[in-house]
Amino acid sequence: MLDARLQVYNDIILKKYQEDRNLSDPMISQILRDDDLRVTIIDHSGNVLYDSYDKNLENHSDRPEFQKALKDGKGHTIRRFSETDKRYYFYSATSGVGVVVRTALPYNLELRNILRGDMEYIWIVLAITVIINIILYFAINRISLGVSNLREFARQAKAGDIRDFDTSTLPNDELGDVSTVIINMYKELKEVAEQRDKSLEEALYEEKEKTRIKHQLTSNINHELKTPVQAIRGCFETLLDNNLNEEMRRRLLETGYNNTMRLSNLLQDVTLITRITDEKETLEVSDVNIGDVVGEICKDVDAYSIEKKMRINVSLPENVVIRGNRQLIDAIFRNLVNNAIAYSGGRDIFISMTKETDDCYWFDVYDNGTGVEEKHLSRIFERFYRIDSGRSRKSGGTGLGLSIVRNSVLFHGGEIKASNKKSAGLEFVFSLHK
Repeated sequence: MLDARLQVYNDIILKKYQEDRNLSDPMISQILRDDDLRVTIIDHSGNVLYDSYDKNLENHSDRPEFQKALKDGKGHTIRRFSETDKRYYFYSATSGVGVVVRTALPYNLELRNILRGDMEYIWIVLAITVIINIILYFAINRISLGVSNLREFARQAKAGDIRDFDTSTLPNDELGDVSTVIINMYKELKEVAEQRDKSLEEALYEEKEKTRIKHQLTSNINHELKTPVQAIRGCFETLLDNNLNEEMRRRLLETGYNNTMRLSNLLQDVTLITRITDEKETLEVSDVNIGDVVGEICKDVDAYSIEKKMRINVSLPENVVIRGNRQLIDAIFRNLVNNAIAYSGGRDIFISMTKETDDCYWFDVYDNGTGVEEKHLSRIFERFYRIDSGRSRKSGGTGLGLSIVRNSVLFHGGEIKASNKKSAGLEFVFSLHK
């Protein structure tokens, strides 16, 4: 601090001297207010050009503050004895163009107190500097930890696997909070992307499955059409022969009629199953009374049940109503009843509601016939799957009845299962959403 003050004096004197190259004691007194201040001007060879205390001084080239000023531009000596007036001084020198200006103050009690104050100030500054450095060290270390964790997260994110990243290692500060927000946002976006990819995969699989089913359905329809078309063609070709008797003509006409009915049934079933699988939005929904539907079916198939000696036993509560498509609900019960009449070989068909839950009704349709082999149960709902193809075709079946049943149940938010009853017969247990 003292050296800095003397350097200011040096700069003032140096500027004034270099302006007119002439200094006097009154001029020095006018520039400086400190009576104890000693001023010396020395050329670069060490010759004293001016001194406010003594006019005749020896060469000062050996003075340490002078030598340091020549070398570094500035220099000072804290306590050096002056041979001129036999006192200790604090010297401060500044080098200029051609000369060195030196100022000095006597090293007395006042100066020692000033220097002591300077040292105390220096120690305080050093202490503050150390404290600040320690604080900065820990602050930078925390920031570095946060940045390091973010870098590790970025590395794991780039690799596509952040499952092992622990957010608890982040610092508990603003950077840690920001890092946590970034990481959570990334995880949420990744989950959204994964869900989107999963949905896309499911949609693609569903589309491929629809295409496969359509191709399979087309192939099966072509195959199923061949037999009745060939039969009808054969009947008409034979009828063209005028030598046929009346009995033969009647039999050919019956065969042709039966095959046209088979074609009609096939087209109806294909149309219905196509609507269920591909045109669900076009199916109308309303309140459907299950008892009314089953009652109509019983009336329609009454003639068949008498012919095949089968009775339909219905056990349904009143006013069992669901929200659904009447045509599909009719198709469920009608196809199950027709299937039992055509293939079971039993004497009775049973239709009942077994239980009611908050959102579903459960139904049971079974017969007391022979049932089916266990190996067929897993495939019984497949399109055009027949346990006995010859018997199915003779009975006029299209091979789509049970597939229509299953898809109609699924349309109404239910599920269906086929199994052999322990006593006898084939049983279908299914649910329909209210």
